[in-house]
Amino acid sequence: MFEDEASFQLEPTLHRTWARRGQQPRVATLGQRKTAHVFGAIALHNARFTWAFTEVFNGFTFLQFLKLLVRRFHRKIFLVIDNGPCHNLDAQGRDWLAANRHRIELNRLPPYSPEFNPAEGVWKATRKETTHNRFFHSPSERDAALAGTFDQFRKKPALIDAHVAHFR
Repeated sequence: MFEDEASFQLEPTLHRTWARRGQQPRVATLGQRKTAHVFGAIALHNARFTWAFTEVFNGFTFLQFLKLLVRRFHRKIFLVIDNGPCHNLDAQGRDWLAANRHRIELNRLPPYSPEFNPAEGVWKATRKETTHNRFFHSPSERDAALAGTFDQFRKKPALIDAHVAHFR
């Protein structure tokens, strides 16, 4: 299973789109930088995506996500993570990890190697489906759209399978 985190701004992400010749496409904006932070993990064998919103990325919130994974999966989890600073657990987090080593094990990717993490492809698909060229009136509207996309990924793993298939 591969883990990563992503942030989604309230500001729309502009992406290539169709428009009449001579007419610049426009996307409305509120001028606010309200950010949604999301932890996500994807299983290679079935493209099952597990996610959780969080206020910030740090060792404490990462530990909460690890506990969520352990509750949801009944087999031992071999979790591949990058070297992001939020993956540095404090003493309490390391103690919890040691006490639960029969349920979860962390493995780090080499530094600066996002191309080895299939979760990056999930974020790319999320942006394409949810945030590119789309205006949201409020953070709750954006968060609901993100949750809806993640639920679609859960119901139809084929939507993200292409991002995982070449890692198998």
